[in-house]
Amino acid sequence: MKGYEKLEQHLIHQGKVVGFYEDIVKLPSGKVVTWDLVKHKGAAAVVPVTDKGTILLVRQYRNALDQETLEIPAGGIEPGETPLECVTREIEEETGFIAGKMTHLTTVITAIGFCDEKIPIYVATDLKLSKQHLDEDEFIDVEEYTIDEIKDMIFSGKIIDAKTISGVLGYLNMEK
Repeated sequence: MKGYEKLEQHLIHQGKVVGFYEDIVKLPSGKVVTWDLVKHKGAAAVVPVTDKGTILLVRQYRNALDQETLEIPAGGIEPGETPLECVTREIEEETGFIAGKMTHLTTVITAIGFCDEKIPIYVATDLKLSKQHLDEDEFIDVEEYTIDEIKDMIFSGKIIDAKTISGVLGYLNMEK
């Protein structure tokens, strides 16, 4: 749609991972409004598929929900790092496996109404056991599930993470 004009942008707070902004936007009607925006440094995720066809998920505590969640491995893109380099690093750090092959699957925007976080999602195959390298603030359990188990957890509401749902369902579609 045409007619939107960003007049101003003010940084309210810069955190470790995100910046909180207040945008002043002129609408097509001419009315001026204030919108919130969260700018994210970028992340990437990976669906790790074993030789048996199972998928590795990570169980970790998420502060935003105050609960543990099951997710595909993911992490923030470091300065100067590509999304592929990020997921190559993250899969080993979080699961203790190295991927022999990475294939780009899709890219998702996690919270399109107020955040610019974009997550490229890859599929990792030809996994070789290595060693986890967790950050000091990470406590992650690696769990292995069949496709049917994961589908059941998605549709029963046990898996609620958007990147995980998108990645797994995208992988299933890719396999058709």
